[in-house]
Amino acid sequence: MSTATGDGAGGDAGNRAGAATRAARSTGAVAMDLFRKSWFVILILAVWWIVSATGLVDPYKLPAPGDVLSTLGTLFTERALLDDLGATLLRLVEGWAIGVVAGVLLGILTGGSKFLEDGIRPVIAGLQAVPTIAFLPLAILWFGFNGTAVLAITAFGTFKPMALATYGAMHQISPTLMMAGRALGARGLFMQRTLIFPAIVPSLVTGLKMGWSFAWRALMAAEIVVTGAAGLGGVLELGREIGAIDVVMAVILVILVVGIVTEQLFFTRLERWVNQRWGLVGAR
Repeated sequence: MSTATGDGAGGDAGNRAGAATRAARSTGAVAMDLFRKSWFVILILAVWWIVSATGLVDPYKLPAPGDVLSTLGTLFTERALLDDLGATLLRLVEGWAIGVVAGVLLGILTGGSKFLEDGIRPVIAGLQAVPTIAFLPLAILWFGFNGTAVLAITAFGTFKPMALATYGAMHQISPTLMMAGRALGARGLFMQRTLIFPAIVPSLVTGLKMGWSFAWRALMAAEIVVTGAAGLGGVLELGREIGAIDVVMAVILVILVVGIVTEQLFFTRLERWVNQRWGLVGAR
């Protein structure tokens, strides 16, 4: 009786010890993963603090990290920056979505027709070499000096790389796969939906990430020019006009954080899911 009780107590103690060990290992793994993803940011902040603390750069050119964080907290407390952030993100998502849909559709059409490819692809490739912001005066003339012009430029900035990425993905489809589809009677929209589009999805993920980054660039440039539209670009321009470098750097930090969060929570997970779903080598 006592032996059984002792064995049970020993087993419970062993289970608790094993659970504690696994928990410690899990915590250590999480901490190591967090360090790998944040060490460079920590290094930049440390260098920034050292440079500002030693006075190597004048404060009006490079304020201390604490001053920038204090300004950032004030801007968020007054809710002005929060409203501008919301306006920018809404415009960014809308413009990116419009550009993605238009780019994918044109890329599929161009990649599937030699006639369209010969006529359209050189134009899209040429437009890629032209800065998107160069089309802002045209957008202002068409849509007015307002947020609609900014949205149009954001969508156009996304459209160009997305169309080229889709076109490139179309030409990476295995000819054997195409012949097998035709042999089984796949034609027209049915073939586009069941064979071509699933085949280009892994390559489209890269295009989506490129389109997102180009959308950010186009949006910020347009918002800086069209100061009447609410958004982070207007805050950047206001900070430049009044010489408030702490406001400028605070907005840049917000943009950086949004970029990191978007990359980690959306694009990285999307890429991992696509790799696993399509059985690609190196899926993690």
